[in-house]
Amino acid sequence: MELQRRRRSLGLAVLVVVFGLVALVCAWGAVNTATRIVYAACGVLALLIGTVLMRDELRPFRFVINADGLTLRDGTTLAWSQVDRIILDEPTPPATSGPHLILQPGDRIVLKLDEVKQPQAQIAEALQRYAGDRFDNRMARRGDRAEFLVVLRGYEPGRVDNLLRRAGDALLSGDPAQRAEAREALENPDLLVAMRGYDRAQVDAHLRKLAARLTD
Repeated sequence: MELQRRRRSLGLAVLVVVFGLVALVCAWGAVNTATRIVYAACGVLALLIGTVLMRDELRPFRFVINADGLTLRDGTTLAWSQVDRIILDEPTPPATSGPHLILQPGDRIVLKLDEVKQPQAQIAEALQRYAGDRFDNRMARRGDRAEFLVVLRGYEPGRVDNLLRRAGDALLSGDPAQRAEAREALENPDLLVAMRGYDRAQVDAHLRKLAARLTD
């Protein structure tokens, strides 16, 4: 399975370059020196930004998952025998960069899934098929993320997300000390009320359920 890059900024890069060229043309026909300098500066800056964006979008991209192993973006080819574990996980809140693949040994992020066109489920299926027991789908093992209504005077979302992630990691670990610590945090949560946040009744009910699971 060869992944295809999602080119989200190519259109923006073209628009920025066109804007830069138009600004330079306007600078050429400006009526006074000050206006000419402003147009020229904007044009040069836009061309530089547009060129960088286009370079990044057009840079060669290759990431392959198959029976032989992995081919990474930098061209490195790894046989499955060289991989201890390939982990599908998401960053700890409040980071919002989306799911990514972590390679062990090294705990190195080798792919951010929002950079490719293939859906997460398809990538996970390919890794399960080819990597076997080396593939650790931590997102699936944590279960579906809880969805809460956003209301006035609700719990601040960042703190809730961090607490839920901590509880999910404790459920995965099986370590009694980590589970006890997470359960204590769920039973006595340090949550703040924000102008707009997660519905407090829904959050409280979900925290109680998680605390019960950590008690089992």
